[in-house]
Amino acid sequence: MSTLADVARLAGVGTGTASRAISGNGYVDPDTRRKVLDAAAELGYRRNAAARALRERRSRVVGLVLPDLHNEFYTASAAVLQADLHAAGYQLLVLATGNDPSGERAAWETLLDRQVDGVVHVPVDPDGTAPPGLPVVQLNRHTRDTTASAVVSDDVAGVADLTRGVLDAGHTDVVAIVGATQLSTSAERLAGFRRAAEDAGLVEDGTDGPRFRVLVTEFSADGGAAAMRRLGDDLPSAVVALSSRLVMGVLRWAGEGGVRIPEDMSLAGLGDPEWFAIWRPAITTFAPPLADMGRHAARRLIAAMAGEAPETGILRLAGEVRTRGSVSTHRRR
Repeated sequence: MSTLADVARLAGVGTGTASRAISGNGYVDPDTRRKVLDAAAELGYRRNAAARALRERRSRVVGLVLPDLHNEFYTASAAVLQADLHAAGYQLLVLATGNDPSGERAAWETLLDRQVDGVVHVPVDPDGTAPPGLPVVQLNRHTRDTTASAVVSDDVAGVADLTRGVLDAGHTDVVAIVGATQLSTSAERLAGFRRAAEDAGLVEDGTDGPRFRVLVTEFSADGGAAAMRRLGDDLPSAVVALSSRLVMGVLRWAGEGGVRIPEDMSLAGLGDPEWFAIWRPAITTFAPPLADMGRHAARRLIAAMAGEAPETGILRLAGEVRTRGSVSTHRRR
């Protein structure tokens, strides 16, 4: 088996230079780095990650804890995290909690057993705390711990802007569908919706005149469809479904019931998976800045793992309302 010394000898450099060239830690001029990498490839040299971890007392592994692995909402953030952490010399270990506090506790145990250097975490338990001494950055959601470091979308402002667009189209009977309200995402999205609706003079659960209603369900397509069925025949002129999965559920319900979007009912959503733009009509939505969120989370975590004073508090990043065809001007019957 080839050693680092063999690679250095073939490349005509010292072992320290070869180590820096292969690890990416420290400066090596590009031509020398190329020679070293070519020599390593020719000899079939591979770094011994376990030996390196023992030597540095670091695993060079970062945990990414997600609620589930099939939600496209996290894809853009995870892709940026992977790229930025790889560039800094870290590997990503992904775990799913099943949106369950017990799954979250099990994930912490696994990560501690693996001796990860840090964690990017989408919390499930709003009152949960991270293991002491472990660098952690929360992503998308945040706990009630005021000392935690978190990077999130400014959903209050974004959903308020989205809702104003629906109201400006003349809708005065609007329903919001949201997930479990103990989650920070649900609470903040609902706060933005309520702010815009109340500012426009709509009354919650009103029986006469402009009104809005709130339906709480699980963050899933099944949850979105079930919420719409709860309305019975008392349908609004517009629905604001506050996740892409909830939008999918509303569309399924509409297809089954022959409700046309937007002719019979307008629909606005949150998130912007690719199919939102392809669907006809394309979905009006508030798009959180997922890639930027991943980039800022990686930057905070890399700095903390390097021994810098951790950035605490919540960083809120502005997203964008994307107006498309699923919201139309309301014509009073």
